Amino acid sequence: MDADTPAQQRAASAEHSVLERYLRRYGPVAWAHASLGGRENPRMWHYWWHAHLLHVLADAETHRPDARRRLLLRRVGRGVALRTIGRWTTPFYDDIAWMGLALARSGRHPRALRRIARVLDDAVDPGVGALAWSVDSELYNAPANAPGGMVLAVTGRRTEAAGLAAWMASVLDDPATGLVRDGIEHGVTRPELWTYNQGAVIGLELVLGEPALADPAHEAGSHVERARALVRAVERWCSADDGLFPGAGGGDGGLFAGILARYLAQAARDLAERGDAEGDALSRTARRLVQRNADALWEGRRDGLFPADPRRPARSEGDDLDLSVQLGAWITFEAAAGLERVVTS
Repeated sequence: MDADTPAQQRAASAEHSVLERYLRRYGPVAWAHASLGGRENPRMWHYWWHAHLLHVLADAETHRPDARRRLLLRRVGRGVALRTIGRWTTPFYDDIAWMGLALARSGRHPRALRRIARVLDDAVDPGVGALAWSVDSELYNAPANAPGGMVLAVTGRRTEAAGLAAWMASVLDDPATGLVRDGIEHGVTRPELWTYNQGAVIGLELVLGEPALADPAHEAGSHVERARALVRAVERWCSADDGLFPGAGGGDGGLFAGILARYLAQAARDLAERGDAEGDALSRTARRLVQRNADALWEGRRDGLFPADPRRPARSEGDDLDLSVQLGAWITFEAAAGLERVVTS
């Protein structure tokens, strides 16, 4: 890709800002601090946030190859291995799944990816047909099952992944909006609608819709249609606010909108390649949503920081100082940069 295009320049600017402000190098390892000065526990290390740091570094390497970034990917990976004492896992299955996706995207640490896939496969509750949020948890939610399903699918466990997708469709889909609700705990549905859940389920259905992963028991077309339905639902959800994604503040919520942007960009690419009129229209919809939110984040930047909410300018205090918020913006810019060669009829 042309690194001099406006979209690539924005992504490169966000990358530089995040790495300069948050990343710390310690010889052959590196990791990022959770926040800038003035926030509580600014030096805290977040496993889940580092999964997305690895993932977006891999996105950037695809868009703007650079030997220094490849070295940094190795250093951050070593940092995760050191922080987890070589296990690469935590008690939280959602976090493990996101790390697995980062490793799959980067093509690095294949043994760790295989271990994560085995852990997730073994953790599926046969009585429920789904992954719990964490060890000994009674919460079964989309943030664990959607990325968990993607990890299972890309490591050769397509039938198991399709089972998780089917469980979410039957239990978590909201009939009123067509969106995916958060989860179910002790038989009670948690009705929250979060951006990253929509994105991750779109991503899972797109993976399952790939012809190379099709099998007789699960038709690829049905998965593609569910991805299309979710793109439509997200468009309706955001239409009342000029296409802007709902904000989720700082902390973990700082990553939510970026994750939706990542998988909407994937939908834009995949649906455009199918060559049918409906797919082309939805590809343009997905692309427009990603671009709208990237533009708003760019317009809101102040002093190298991006806002947690694209409806306002960035602030040098509060949520905007969180690594997650800045990573979420960077993910959105990389998603937009990856769309530059998407062509629809």
